[in-house]
Amino acid sequence: MQFEKENKRLKKVIIALCLVAVAAGVALCAVFRIPMRIENYGEDYLYRKLDGITEDIKIIAIDDESLNVLGPYSYWNRNYFAKLIEILNEDEENRPEVIGIDVIFSGTNDSEEDAALTEAVSKAGNVVLASSLESDRELVSRDGIYYTRTYISKEHTPFKELAEAAEYGFTNVITDGDGIVRTAYTQIPPSYKSFAYVIASRLSELPEYDTREELAYSMKPGEVEAVSMAKVLDGSVPASHFAGSIVLVGAYTGGMLDSYKVPCDYSREMYGVEIQANYIEALLHNKTNSAVPAYLVFPLIGILMVVFAVLLLKSQVKKSAVLLAVFMAGYVIAAAAVFGIFSYKLPLTAVLAGFFLLFILSLLYKYTELLKRRQRDTQRMLFSMAEAFAEAIEGRTPYNANHTKNVAKRCMEMLDHINELHKEKKTELSFSESDRKQLYLAAMLHDIGKMDVPLEVMDKPTKLGSREERLKDRLKIIMLKLENDILSDKRDRVAAEKEIEKIKKFLDNIAAFNCGRPLSDEEWKIIADMEDGCYTEEDGSSIPYLTEDEKADLHIERGTLSEEERTIMQSHVVYTDKILSHMVFGDEYRDVRAMAANHHELLNGKGYPKKLDKKDLDVMTRILTVMDIYDSLIADDRPYKKPKSVEAAFEIMDEEAEAGKIDKEMLKYAKELYLTGQEKT
Repeated sequence: MQFEKENKRLKKVIIALCLVAVAAGVALCAVFRIPMRIENYGEDYLYRKLDGITEDIKIIAIDDESLNVLGPYSYWNRNYFAKLIEILNEDEENRPEVIGIDVIFSGTNDSEEDAALTEAVSKAGNVVLASSLESDRELVSRDGIYYTRTYISKEHTPFKELAEAAEYGFTNVITDGDGIVRTAYTQIPPSYKSFAYVIASRLSELPEYDTREELAYSMKPGEVEAVSMAKVLDGSVPASHFAGSIVLVGAYTGGMLDSYKVPCDYSREMYGVEIQANYIEALLHNKTNSAVPAYLVFPLIGILMVVFAVLLLKSQVKKSAVLLAVFMAGYVIAAAAVFGIFSYKLPLTAVLAGFFLLFILSLLYKYTELLKRRQRDTQRMLFSMAEAFAEAIEGRTPYNANHTKNVAKRCMEMLDHINELHKEKKTELSFSESDRKQLYLAAMLHDIGKMDVPLEVMDKPTKLGSREERLKDRLKIIMLKLENDILSDKRDRVAAEKEIEKIKKFLDNIAAFNCGRPLSDEEWKIIADMEDGCYTEEDGSSIPYLTEDEKADLHIERGTLSEEERTIMQSHVVYTDKILSHMVFGDEYRDVRAMAANHHELLNGKGYPKKLDKKDLDVMTRILTVMDIYDSLIADDRPYKKPKSVEAAFEIMDEEAEAGKIDKEMLKYAKELYLTGQEKT
């Protein structure tokens, strides 16, 4: 009982440790957004606020129409941009708030066009230009550890005069491993500012941002108003249309290779100038998405996983499925709510995968427990059946009533003794718990074949058995007849009295003749005198003193069974094997049948019924044989013999071992256990 309690306690500790390990693993994956690509897709879908651009942002597009009118972009005159700036700022009261030109004017040839552009920008005062950062890597050593560091190696700015005439900011976009633009650099120390940041800071005082921010998209591709640059230049769209607006000028055609995949719409790419429009909106209205800090995510997800796992373990399978659905849906709803209210993103993929993993693990655990429970139930049923068979066998006869249980008990004591010796390194032999179960079951079933042995053979306490009373009655009748013959002078008195005396002497000693011990010469003489005796009636019929069967019984030299009866009795192992052949033991108890059926086989090949020898008899069968013989010798419930003392029993068994019948080593262990140990009677 104590062992079972300790096992249950250990099992609970192991389960608790496994739960904590799984919960911690899931929490770590959540903190590090593993698997990142799937996590990104999940966040792209759930954490999306397409609430539209609230600022008046308009795009003047360098589109296909502009290219058709003005020619290929590579041949454009910078006067086009100078003219555009002049047109937009022509009316001082209706000009744009900011004009951001997403074009890098890095080189110059001191031409009139460059001078015109510089003059237009300088005069306008509301123009923000674009630059581009170039990065490189270097190998750095710190405390003897080498690693690579990325640094800004160069900034491609507008040419000098133009850069002095207006502010500018870098327009580089950052793509994730899957090619999608989700984050942006706002400021990079010491002095690099992004194009969107420079524009937004002209319109509002901005909070401090980290170097890299996830700026929320407010709309999908194509939703910012875009007007062809050609139409503005030819006056088709008046400058007043852009009054008070944030105007962005940039590429708006696929041929200019300035479009990217964005998280708000996988079906279309978004032009760089549209991305800048979304960034400006996000900076002006603080639309940034932030992950919940790791120091909160780790304990939160860990505790959530543990709670979910505990509930799963306490729920039935059907309820577990409902619980999974509730937790997964509830977490998604909660994550969406947290994002909607606070713009903080909770991890998705790892958590949902964690729920599913725990659900699968709980099913496997419950299935394993169910199998174990069924295995235990099957084992209990098998052992209870064995015990029931033992009761049935022993209930057939008052003799050897406890033999089966005693043998099973002694076998277990033997295994425990040998295992203890193994712990003390006194023997290499040892037995597992499976061995114990098999031997116990074999011991409980080893005499099941006695169910098929006739009771008159199994219960025969004396040589004559049930014939004894009939013999006594017959001899008493013969004596009466002889006495009657004497009184009626039908028979010679002396001869008749001699016969009567002979019969009386036999009856007086019948108890001695009838036991299972060897007889003396004097006793054999008394039996011999009776064997030819016969009473003859007046009509010539005769009544023999002893029948042929009775003679045969009295001539049994040792024990109480005749050769025929002994054969019948020995057949119980054949019946045992036959009965057990119909039982399914499975792999765990695969040796039970052989052990039970072979317990009367001897190492010298002279046992029964198969005449097996030592190469066919495993050590547990040998133990069963030794314990069966030992219990039979010391048993005090056998009517045909007196119990042997422990010492006498082992003297007999020593002779058996010397004759090569039983295992000497197993006998040695039995003597250690019972002769010098606990049992002395």
